[in-house]
Amino acid sequence: MYKLYLEENISSKELLTKALKDTHITNIDIVYNEHGKPYLKNSELYFNISHDKNMTVLVTSDKEIGVDLEYLTYKPSVVNKYFTPREQEIIKKSKNKEYDFTKIWVMKEAYVKMLGTGILYGIERVDTIKLEKNFEIIDKDEYLIAICRNEV
Repeated sequence: MYKLYLEENISSKELLTKALKDTHITNIDIVYNEHGKPYLKNSELYFNISHDKNMTVLVTSDKEIGVDLEYLTYKPSVVNKYFTPREQEIIKKSKNKEYDFTKIWVMKEAYVKMLGTGILYGIERVDTIKLEKNFEIIDKDEYLIAICRNEV
């Protein structure tokens, strides 16, 4: 189970502070793994943050979790470099390339963020078609949010 926080015009730190007040955590001591993923020291609460343009999203959970937020976009060079052949085929056949591109991209990002490796894992190795059941996709105005739970 996770809790989602989504706000406009707020910094990541402000949103994290606000979210942790909801969980009654007052001692905010953040540590980082070897790849830079933040954790709360001495806590079993996990969190992940993403932001794009003026929107910030944060999720908290009792398990590892990843989140990514992106404004709808389409970048053909990214498709050719980082998408699997099956993902490339989805984009090729797409009637809404911005939506489909952004959906695949946020899933890839949320997955590597959940792993705690970030892009060092290799975005091109993430096959969103195989992993799709592990994601929740949220459509918010001109943004897409992917939440990846540690069930992968």
